[in-house]
Amino acid sequence: MKTKGSVLLITVFAVALLSALVMGMLQLNTEELQLAQNHINAAYALAVAEAGLNDAFSELRTDSGFSSGFAGKSFNGGSYDVTVTGSAPNLTVGATGTSAQGFVARVEADVTVGSTSPYVIRIDNLRVNE
Repeated sequence: MKTKGSVLLITVFAVALLSALVMGMLQLNTEELQLAQNHINAAYALAVAEAGLNDAFSELRTDSGFSSGFAGKSFNGGSYDVTVTGSAPNLTVGATGTSAQGFVARVEADVTVGSTSPYVIRIDNLRVNE
């Protein structure tokens, strides 16, 4: 009789141990999926910020005096804000991109604008998320 009870006890402990192992693996997988999703959203926010920077460069190529920037301009589900500081030919163009999920990224470039139209833009220094 003692052996039947001990087999049941060992079986219960084995099932409990396996259950804990499976739950731990599920928790790790869930965290890995969330980390991957966060990485994707952060990369998306950076892409939106870069789109804002490119939009400002496009304006500067046609008008070297462009300084108004953009506020809350929509881009593919996200939005960006752009600021332009300094005076031509040396400007600092900053863009902040926000994804639809609320992730934020910032890109800032020190640029030199050429003297003839279409104005050539040289990026002297580029900063990402500083």
